[in-house]
Amino acid sequence: MATGILQMDDYFIFPSKTCHEMRTKNVDQVGMFEARLDFLECNLRSFKQGAEDIYKPLSLYAENRFTTEVKEVGDLRVLIAEGTYTTTLRFIDCHVFLDRNYEDTLPDRLKRARDIFDDRMKEILLREHKIIREHKKLATIVIDKDFTDIELQRHNPSPWA
Repeated sequence: MATGILQMDDYFIFPSKTCHEMRTKNVDQVGMFEARLDFLECNLRSFKQGAEDIYKPLSLYAENRFTTEVKEVGDLRVLIAEGTYTTTLRFIDCHVFLDRNYEDTLPDRLKRARDIFDDRMKEILLREHKIIREHKKLATIVIDKDFTDIELQRHNPSPWA
């Protein structure tokens, strides 16, 4: 099955390094308002309506800037929106929540070697986790932190239903 991915990092308002600097200076910068969720929604809606291509932002991490790319989606059967706040999106058929906290994701973050880990970074990740953990109730499927157990939530979690 032809599948594509839209990564949340491409939809933040500021490029990664700038976003990190802003968060470091003021932890109140952390939250859903950091992302262009409306732009991601627009791309998902276009896909669901049968668009051949979507125009989307693309984060150039090393250059600390965004560009735009044309992503061919016409032949895709599945388009995954991956990232922090995606359980709040409307144009999703199934919301999946990975039940992991910032400590569980730390080894992966260290492998990527993009972040400087200090007490301030821990404070930022803790704040972000407090926001994200509330999104678990919006999920259709919850996967545990070890990826060994899957829970199907038997309700309509969409806040838009």
